[in-house]
Amino acid sequence: MKNIFFLSICFLLISCVEHQDKTSVEENVFTAEDRVEVKYAKGFEVSYHQGYIKITTQSHSSNSQFKDSLFLITDLNNNLPKDVKRLTAEKTEFACQSSTYLAFFDAFKALDMVKALCGIKFVNQDSLKAELVSNGVVELCLTDQIQDEALLEANPDLFLIYPFGRSQDNNYKEKGINTLLIGEYLEETQIARLEWIKLFGLLLNRAEEANFYFDKIHEEYEALKRQVKPIEKSFIMNLPFQDQWFMPSAQSVGVRMVEDVGISYYFKEAGGTENEVFSKEAIWDVGTKADYWIIIANRKPNFSLNDLLSESPVYKTFKSVKNQQVIFCNTADVDYFAKGIIEPQIILKDLLYATKQIEYHTPVYFKRLK
Repeated sequence: MKNIFFLSICFLLISCVEHQDKTSVEENVFTAEDRVEVKYAKGFEVSYHQGYIKITTQSHSSNSQFKDSLFLITDLNNNLPKDVKRLTAEKTEFACQSSTYLAFFDAFKALDMVKALCGIKFVNQDSLKAELVSNGVVELCLTDQIQDEALLEANPDLFLIYPFGRSQDNNYKEKGINTLLIGEYLEETQIARLEWIKLFGLLLNRAEEANFYFDKIHEEYEALKRQVKPIEKSFIMNLPFQDQWFMPSAQSVGVRMVEDVGISYYFKEAGGTENEVFSKEAIWDVGTKADYWIIIANRKPNFSLNDLLSESPVYKTFKSVKNQQVIFCNTADVDYFAKGIIEPQIILKDLLYATKQIEYHTPVYFKRLK
């Protein structure tokens, strides 16, 4: 996944998101019927007030510290200070720092609301990339530098950014750009990440649809989990990088996702929220004992078990390789880091099929290497 940073813009962009050339504001654009309740996500909150809805995004771990807020105006006769970040347009147009946000827009068939994006060429889905090009979406980051002229051309109502790196160093407010920090990647479960669709539903004035989508996928996910019977099997993850092997924290989304199919993480006793770093040789020994090997990596199409063995002959000693229990997600073929966020039920079904707990399924994200 490539995440490219966005924009630093000149003073020519007008100083408030209430653009005069956009759709005129109507009172109560965001109705009481469109209320959302946040149950699982820790990274955002929604509160309802007379004349506005407040969205707050925030950190919830010691690894990063941030807090941001945006006010969705439901009645022009509100008592909010003039300097707060607000949206009043019924039809909002967006610029995005990361292509990972596209899956949320696509779930609402609202890609036409995205006017600018960093890294169009890195969009993994050909259909999405074609639609972005057809819509004339502006490329904001040709390298790691933001193109000010490109932002002026896009003229977005709201810029969605990551809560780290150069984005926070730029004072976008003084330059007339409303921003909102998006930290869905910090969530600790698949369902918590999925719940961010409610935030995007609010931004698009389609909260009712967001609630329906979340409830449907959540129920499908829980129904699959109810079929799981814990089995006495262990798993390891990832591939080595040079001479080191980074194993995810036992608290990570990836580990918890695999544990939802009833197998146990080999390093489940490890504390903390950071990756565990091992030497390659240490994991070679562990590989002879772990039943499954879960890999998420970018490799050539139709990557096979023989291709994996060609990377290191030592893998022939792994128990998972001997038993053909290597489960692989090729991010060159599927958009795991974006679309996968809003399809956790498919990921879970893939893993259940790969561990032979269900019989009939066509894998999408994870497949057993042969």
